[in-house]
Amino acid sequence: MHRIDSATARENANGDGKTGFHDNADLPNQDATYFTPEWSNALQEEVANVIEGLGLTLDKSDNGQLLKALVQEFGKKKVLEDAIKDYKELIKEDRDRLDKLEARKYEDTQIGETFWTSKHFVTAEAVAEYKGYGTWKRALQGRVAVGFSDNAEDHIDFRTHGKEYGEREHTLTVEEMPSHGHTADIHSGNIDGNIRAGTQNTSGMEANVGTSNTGGGQAHNNMQPSKTLDCWERIE
Repeated sequence: MHRIDSATARENANGDGKTGFHDNADLPNQDATYFTPEWSNALQEEVANVIEGLGLTLDKSDNGQLLKALVQEFGKKKVLEDAIKDYKELIKEDRDRLDKLEARKYEDTQIGETFWTSKHFVTAEAVAEYKGYGTWKRALQGRVAVGFSDNAEDHIDFRTHGKEYGEREHTLTVEEMPSHGHTADIHSGNIDGNIRAGTQNTSGMEANVGTSNTGGGQAHNNMQPSKTLDCWERIE
């Protein structure tokens, strides 16, 4: 292929050093650019070679063969290129997503939830360093966890979320003691029988009988066998 190079070709018509066609009306006694057989044949063969080279037979009645040939050849290529591009983009998106997932710390304890462990932490900062996230405070210090109940027959304390109740030790009051009495054997003159303390006997003689004290009066242990674990609540 070459650019038109006839005697009337216009210099620099298509840029520096690129001849082209022109009506040359601005040049005295100069005809418009005319074709040469060499240029016309070169143009014809360039186009024909593309059409035939891509598998089509030249058809005088079809002026759209060059376009068809290009679409047939490069259209398929573009579809494939687009598919490859889309596939690469999908791979990159998946890779980026996986990178984010791998870099993200898995927060297995959400705000307001508790973290139980047999590992002992002295400070909340030590918990945050161990877990890799969150702000923490000790929870249930010295207390046992009891499941919340929605059973109307259960005690009201079990049916109140967050309720704190119970005692580690407790001393029974008189009202809490089992109802009971004491008996004593009385031997006085002709009186011989079992008389309940503070009662009147059958002969009209009142007997005040005292019994010796027993027991230490200390509070008793209310706790079941237990083991102390660390319990931390996430607050942020």
